[in-house]
Amino acid sequence: MNRPLIRYSPLAVIILLILSIGFYLTKDRHSDTSPSFIQEQDSRDGLKGTNIHHIQNNPDNGVKWILHAEEVTSSTDMQHMMFKNFQIRLEPENGSSMELEGEGGEYNSRTQEINLWGALQGRTIDGYQILTDHMVIHQKERYLKTDEPVKIIGPFFSINGKGFFFNMETEIFSILSEVTTFIHRESVSL
Repeated sequence: MNRPLIRYSPLAVIILLILSIGFYLTKDRHSDTSPSFIQEQDSRDGLKGTNIHHIQNNPDNGVKWILHAEEVTSSTDMQHMMFKNFQIRLEPENGSSMELEGEGGEYNSRTQEINLWGALQGRTIDGYQILTDHMVIHQKERYLKTDEPVKIIGPFFSINGKGFFFNMETEIFSILSEVTTFIHRESVSL
């Protein structure tokens, strides 16, 4: 009667060993691959997280945006979000995408505005760069705007000025005042 149990006991030990190893490997792997850390702050502050990847995709607004930030703090009602050291990618439904990075920003879901600041650097797929210290993205109306000094660098020119307006649908931008344009000599052929 003891023979059948003894006969299957090595197989049972091997299966138990494999299950134990598998459990510990999956437990360790999940804790290493999750870089974001969310903790609850004082109830007035909402949630705070580090190394956050956030995607905001609302088809009614026409602009999808993807945020990577070192630190994000959101209000308890989730209507307001602040972030530090960020990269944000704007993907309009109609038009080219744009990437911006800077030191800080905030998103207000009621007004659908993203306010960015701190050594902003932007890039378009077409090879244009924008440099400024402050910018507001009006998600509903699909435009970017600043009243600060701005520099636009293109494939064959650069423009300095004050104030900037960019329509994400038409992909037309305007420098609002104090405009100086530089044509790069090596790119002009007559």
